[in-house]
Amino acid sequence: MGSKRTTIVKSPADIKIYARSGIVHGSKTWTSTQVHSSGGGGHIGPYGRRVEAAKISSSNTTHNAFFLVEEGGKEVGIELADVPFNVRDGHYVTAIYAGHQSDDWWWLTRLHNHNAEKSATMQSAYRKIRGNPNVVLFLGVMALAITLGILAQSWTLFLVIAAAYTGYTLLVESPKLRALDQELDRQARELISGSVRDATPSKGDMA
Repeated sequence: MGSKRTTIVKSPADIKIYARSGIVHGSKTWTSTQVHSSGGGGHIGPYGRRVEAAKISSSNTTHNAFFLVEEGGKEVGIELADVPFNVRDGHYVTAIYAGHQSDDWWWLTRLHNHNAEKSATMQSAYRKIRGNPNVVLFLGVMALAITLGILAQSWTLFLVIAAAYTGYTLLVESPKLRALDQELDRQARELISGSVRDATPSKGDMA
């Protein structure tokens, strides 16, 4: 990953992508638990004291970490959190990285296990590369719609503006984002196909 992020991908021509392949070494999996607390407190009123217990909940995160050892001996560290990707030492894996042509950032977007013929896609990386529907614009449009609705004393105007923007997002913005996802998938598959080799590790690979 580069030192700074400047922009997001808006067209297929903006995409930069490359692959790194190697033998898996040092594979390990573990689970961490996070405890969350919300609510709680109390007050004293004319009829006595009221105390509310805090609500406690927990969540588990599955972590995977391993190194890809490339043919030249260079090691690439991979760390995953809650990404379903089964792998063990000796497997041959390709990692796909993508970003914007004019940006310094690279994101791990896909992993492919050539031995198991299974892939994992990092949807969160896709969202970082091509962005989401513009939340700031959405809030601005809603604020404008509410203001105009109040000034015109007509909630019909508010509903018309809100419906128009929702329609634009669903019919224009969302298809664009899906098309960029499909292009990232297509280029990733091409790189993975080009990285295919005899996935059976040799004794040298296992050493």
